[in-house]
Amino acid sequence: MQFKPLCSALLMVGSLSLIGCGSGTNSSSTPPATNVGQLSLNLKAIPANQSTKQVSTASLSSAICQNGTCTWSNSANSNITQGQSDNAFCTGTNSTRAGTGAVLESGAYNMALPSGIATAATGYSNTDVILELFNTPYASITPAMLKQYYDMGYTSVWVSPPQNSAYVTYSGNYAADNIPAWYGAYQPMNFGEIGNSSNVMSYGTASDLATLVTNAHSAGLRLIVDVAIHQFAQPGVNNTTYYTNYSGQTYSFASGNMSALQQFWWPQTKVSGYIPFGNTATSCASFANNTNGIIALWANNPNGSTYNASVSSTTPWDADFSASEGWFDGVLPSASNSSSGWSGAASCGTQSIFDGYSAWLLGYNNGSGSMSAAASSTTGFNVDGFRIDDVSGQSPTFFNQLFSDTAAYNKSSNIFFGEYPTNSANDYTNYISIKTATGNNSSGNTMKMLNFPLLAGLNGAFAYGASLQASLTSMITSSDAYTSSTNGTLPGVNAINLVMDQDTVPDSISSRAMCPWTGTQSPNFVMNYYNAPLAYGVILAIEAGTPYVFADLQAQAGTGLTSSGTSTAANANGSVSYWNENEVIAGVYFHNQTLGKTMNWATVSASDADNVAALTRGTNYAFIVNKSTTVYEMTSSASNLNAGCYIDLMSHQIVNVNSSGVLNQLIVPAQSVMYFVPYTGSVPSTAGFSCS
Repeated sequence: MQFKPLCSALLMVGSLSLIGCGSGTNSSSTPPATNVGQLSLNLKAIPANQSTKQVSTASLSSAICQNGTCTWSNSANSNITQGQSDNAFCTGTNSTRAGTGAVLESGAYNMALPSGIATAATGYSNTDVILELFNTPYASITPAMLKQYYDMGYTSVWVSPPQNSAYVTYSGNYAADNIPAWYGAYQPMNFGEIGNSSNVMSYGTASDLATLVTNAHSAGLRLIVDVAIHQFAQPGVNNTTYYTNYSGQTYSFASGNMSALQQFWWPQTKVSGYIPFGNTATSCASFANNTNGIIALWANNPNGSTYNASVSSTTPWDADFSASEGWFDGVLPSASNSSSGWSGAASCGTQSIFDGYSAWLLGYNNGSGSMSAAASSTTGFNVDGFRIDDVSGQSPTFFNQLFSDTAAYNKSSNIFFGEYPTNSANDYTNYISIKTATGNNSSGNTMKMLNFPLLAGLNGAFAYGASLQASLTSMITSSDAYTSSTNGTLPGVNAINLVMDQDTVPDSISSRAMCPWTGTQSPNFVMNYYNAPLAYGVILAIEAGTPYVFADLQAQAGTGLTSSGTSTAANANGSVSYWNENEVIAGVYFHNQTLGKTMNWATVSASDADNVAALTRGTNYAFIVNKSTTVYEMTSSASNLNAGCYIDLMSHQIVNVNSSGVLNQLIVPAQSVMYFVPYTGSVPSTAGFSCS
């Protein structure tokens, strides 16, 4: 929505040029922005101590703040030294294990929002922020924690994969220490069983999962589970005792010795009433009444020999496996390997396994399964959607079939989103067209995607010397969460916006897939400590897309698991959590209050460089981000914000907008985000205005 520029309100100050009325153009150093309308700001730099990034007290003395106190030091960035390399970030603060990550200090967390603002929106009809509790046992997520997340404005909690998975230890420098690795959860062994009591990395039993879902629903939250339905664990990997149910020779995926791979299967426990284990199968009726309760997956090794066993008479499903692609050589279903170019449908057997598992988790309309009923392993878990690991590992044909087969178990409010790390939204075209059956009506029943192109773009925008305003306004609109003339467009209704995830955060024990200790990452998805709070501010302030916040509570507590299942500081991995960091707390509030309000980019003209960007949401909310170590003071402004008082949730700075849309004053702290919301509280007596 455009507004008529208030030319009379724009003043010439010092060396600053007048913002062009009518055209919305910027200063000569900044290209014109798109979607510009609601707000125009002229800024001048205030000298600051570059080593401490702190502006002098005297320079801030004119700021008007709640209770006469500006909270300038509550930003995470005030505690971080800029200049850390991505590789240093990815190793935490250590070159050895027992990582602690960068210390943001206690002042950067758990802030209280200012008084005099509207009550925070809560509940999934009023909010949509997703919180991932990565690598967190289900039983450790208590009702009190769930209530806290609800009260903070989170909508959904996403947890790690529940199926019986492999026990895998960290490789690399600490392979001999037998440290349980989190990525074993993404190497499934049995889709008919929740958890594995013999595996210390298991996140819980079927009962634990059911209790968590029920408690989340009671708290007013949705529960999303991570599903790894594009691959199976490699039989014999590391030759651990957890693979004793696999016969045949030992096979190491690192050795490339394919001739040693003789036979393997994944026993599927029968779950009554769920396709293909019960009598409700649609596309695979021949598997509907498996009286033995076991379905065996078989494959051929590369020499062409077929192996049988008395466990099952199931015909080997060799057509579903690729012997030469993928790092789980020889055990990936061919539909699971995007690099193979395979685009057809999976066999009835493979499709059945994943259909049954998905229906079991969703569980809706089966027996007493509903969001209001208690979840269980027999009535269904009633989860509220999936994050699909490596969605490109299966074809769109596979997923369309899965959602068609499981439609009776799905509910209209469910959300489904896939992971596909790429800097091009063109790669998402076929996946956002996947029909998710009765789920996710808000996006026309189609798949959402984790927005890696935006993550890569944000990294570029926050890079030293990059033009922030020009970058952000060129790739984010009110309706598109990412757009590029060369890399395509991801509509907001199909976007889950992220700043970091489990593959892009630090790990002091071993390099992560997209957070390397050495070398470069291209595309670069590593969001460094000093930019992460700013990036979270952006994804929580914009209109397009659903924001997601990453948390690793185990790492935040400074502990990690041993092979015996005990926690110790010696195995901490140095990862990060921002779920309760101040910029995120304020951003979640801002995001939820502005749902449904149109976003317009502001026009910001600074005296030195393009380091500041701003936007408005409707006519009552404004957001500002400053990536530089420079503090700015506003010298002139124009807006169509409603007249009245606004308070920044971070600094508690109060500004007054007059009937002509002019701001009385504004100071923008270094490396900061500012969320301005309507304010009706008190102001210092020296302010010269009131807000009641």
